[in-house]
Amino acid sequence: MTYCTKKATVIFIIKQGDKYLFQKRTNTGTQDGWYMMPGGHVDEGEKVLDAAVRELKEELDITVQPNDLIFRLVKPEQTHICFFFEITKYQGKIINNEPEKHGDLQFLPPTDERIFPGIKNEINAIETNRLFLEV
Repeated sequence: MTYCTKKATVIFIIKQGDKYLFQKRTNTGTQDGWYMMPGGHVDEGEKVLDAAVRELKEELDITVQPNDLIFRLVKPEQTHICFFFEITKYQGKIINNEPEKHGDLQFLPPTDERIFPGIKNEINAIETNRLFLEV
């Protein structure tokens, strides 16, 4: 039997009214120029919730308690498995803490044409309370 190893990522849903927080990817080599939800990789040996807490601090300079992460969606992809968490409670002020990777940080409606097209399927799944989205 052959097993497939995938990298895990954590992706964050932060809303302001009917808009979602997005970062414009810059100099990353992946989806550069598109707006994506903030997120990052789970390091080897790291727990998913610990990675989420770490990535929120690294990317947005906010502090979140693991119990305050609201699981919303899992999406397996060819090389990754993505865990989506909604963030409604945090300490600090959201800032672009990695300007070398994210040229811009703003709340956008999910219909904005600058958002990476695949994200719209994920937002639809989240808004309809689906917990699993397979590509």
